[in-house]
Amino acid sequence: ARHMTSMATAINLSFTPEYEVVSSQKTKLTFNANLRAPEVVEDTAKRSTVSLTAVIDKSGSMSGEKLELVKQTCDFMLNQLSSKDKMGLVEYDSDVNELIPLSRTSDVFKQEAQTVIARMEAGSCT
Repeated sequence: ARHMTSMATAINLSFTPEYEVVSSQKTKLTFNANLRAPEVVEDTAKRSTVSLTAVIDKSGSMSGEKLELVKQTCDFMLNQLSSKDKMGLVEYDSDVNELIPLSRTSDVFKQEAQTVIARMEAGSCT
């Protein structure tokens, strides 16, 4: 088990619009949120177990780059978890499916979960 301790305390949050120019008419705006946390170093103290279930919108509007970014984010989160942590995965569009029940994140689990994540495809409407 490892515990991470921050070297600095500043957390930066920034937003980038999907488009540089938008109409003056009412429109839906989409932003990319970027959260940058301080670098951490390992500490000998134990951290609490993490239980994380990712709930993923895989509706048709998420097809293409949006769903690919979600998959990359899921892989990143999975790789940050230790073997004592737990992760689950739920996808939804017009239906809801539990793809991965909340389970310990062993090395074997991580390999299987990465395969499930990679196979996610955009579906119908929400």
